Amino acid sequence: MRADAYLHTLPKELLYVDFSGIIVTLIKLFALIVIGFVMSRKGILDSNVNKGMTSLLVNVTNPCLMLGSLASAGNIPQDTVLKVVIFGFAAYLLLPLVSYLIVRLARFPKDRRGVMQMLLVFSNTGFMAVPVMQALYGDVSVFYVNIMNIPFNFLCYTYGVYITAKDARLMAASQTGSEGPGPSDQPSASDKAPVLNWKVLLTPGLVSSLLALILYFCHIALPGPVSETFRYIGDITPPLSMLLIGSILGEFPLKCLVENPKVNVFLTLKMLIFPVVFMLAARMVFDDPMIIGITTLTFAMPCASMDIMLTKQYGGQTRIASAGVFYSTVLSLFTIPLVYLTLFRFF
Repeated sequence: MRADAYLHTLPKELLYVDFSGIIVTLIKLFALIVIGFVMSRKGILDSNVNKGMTSLLVNVTNPCLMLGSLASAGNIPQDTVLKVVIFGFAAYLLLPLVSYLIVRLARFPKDRRGVMQMLLVFSNTGFMAVPVMQALYGDVSVFYVNIMNIPFNFLCYTYGVYITAKDARLMAASQTGSEGPGPSDQPSASDKAPVLNWKVLLTPGLVSSLLALILYFCHIALPGPVSETFRYIGDITPPLSMLLIGSILGEFPLKCLVENPKVNVFLTLKMLIFPVVFMLAARMVFDDPMIIGITTLTFAMPCASMDIMLTKQYGGQTRIASAGVFYSTVLSLFTIPLVYLTLFRFF
């Protein structure tokens, strides 16, 4: 049975239960974000603590969550997993082209095009998507989300680094050519293009995703105690990631939410239009309603916190990136339920 036919057979009561479920999930996640935000403002959490939490999430808990999800992925057909991998690569090949056209047609300043493309392309598919999907679809969704993150990691550390460094060079040139402060918000660390370190691609998250795929396709099951240990450690990921997002947002003033209305308009459109486009594409590829839902909601997530980290590292538009992540995270509390409702009620 095709996904659309299946969804239309669901009773209205179940649809409302599902919708109320995502509202409850988002309220719980938002509560953790608020706690992290307040703790940051109180000085309990600071940039050093955030760096440590980020390292713990990226290097330990999320890889464990991925490997722990293998136990739930054993019954998934291999051709379905292969389709998800191909779909993810196709999506992340298309998004840079679309974002490039948008920033050119919208006439964003040249030294802000890179950060705007970053905000349009990279969504928070790790720290926010994982807890949302796990709450809605169970542990098996973590497996799907992480294998779709494989092209995300490649693109982030290649294309993302390139366009961020390009912004930094344009910012430096703009400041050098004027007496007062230029239109950018911080100086570039260097006017030279960065040399890509291919070792940064081999993150524990990417390695664990590739390892999980190898184990899955080779029909190798982890021993029960090992799998349970991975899951036990991985269960730290959802609450810790929400606290981290709140703490990062707490580093920036609330006024940054309204400093860039043009950016906010395009981020709003992104979070409403992109998911619908990928929903339609997923319906042509997949028959499983759960996979369609996971794919759709993955692209409904707010902008990735990685946008902030890369602009800090390479001297790009950090304030704009931070404002975009802040605004889209707050907005997602309204847009994600709307996208979810659209998914179930109209498709």
